[in-house]
Amino acid sequence: MTNFSAFMIGAPHSGSGKTLLTLGIMAALGRRGLKVQPFKCGPDFIDPTLHEMVVGLPSRNLDLFMMGGSVCREVFAKHCRGCDVAVVEGVMGLFDGSEASTAALARLLNIPVVLIVDARSAAESIAALIKGFEVFDPELQLSGVILNQVGSERHVQLISDSMATNCRSRLLGTFPRESGFCMPERHLGLHMGDEHPLTEDQRA
Repeated sequence: MTNFSAFMIGAPHSGSGKTLLTLGIMAALGRRGLKVQPFKCGPDFIDPTLHEMVVGLPSRNLDLFMMGGSVCREVFAKHCRGCDVAVVEGVMGLFDGSEASTAALARLLNIPVVLIVDARSAAESIAALIKGFEVFDPELQLSGVILNQVGSERHVQLISDSMATNCRSRLLGTFPRESGFCMPERHLGLHMGDEHPLTEDQRA
């Protein structure tokens, strides 16, 4: 388990853009010629179909509640063999679910977390939110932040400056509010991969 990279994608709450940006990151890594092995924290059966649609490999569920820690480690190790990078999409908010949370799984697998933060309707306060996640569990490897739904370059600069002063996490990237990208939803959540919720252009 030493010849590949791995990281978790988490967020402060559901609806932050985890799945959309996870798919974008997986696609970008694939375009660089890397073999990406996707995983999903928890029992969700919809997001893994979207992962497979993008990377061409089955996405594996890692559910601490139903599988336990040792089985999660075994499944993770087994399916990471031969891959270049493993991307694990979290579930709900980072610490939601207590002992079966996204944070708990990241700690178990000893992988860093990239936090997706919805930056709508706030600026410097985003740094305070990020700082709270950093100090809530100092042992968690919170390695970086991606800002979703940013409104302008000035908006990004305000958040970036406040992060530089107050946070240890790096700003890894931003995603604009008016990007034209959205994921259709329904009562169970997102549409499944075989229902083609993303166009070919969006997947590219």
